Amino acid sequence: MYLDPAFGGMILQIILALVVVGGTMIFAMRRKAKMLMNKKQDIYEDQPVVKTDASDDGVVDMLKED
Repeated sequence: MYLDPAFGGMILQIILALVVVGGTMIFAMRRKAKMLMNKKQDIYEDQPVVKTDASDDGVVDMLKED
């Protein structure tokens, strides 16, 4: 069986492209997983508290007098 040299080059390019894309995906997923694991649990601790007219269940009383 005879394989054309151009066909062999095309196969090599496909294999290299798969390796590069796979390596990039693994690197990105590993980096994202590391960021998720190192995420602070108290990210909302320093946020200012906004006072609203909402009750405990989140309903706003539009007829309420201040």
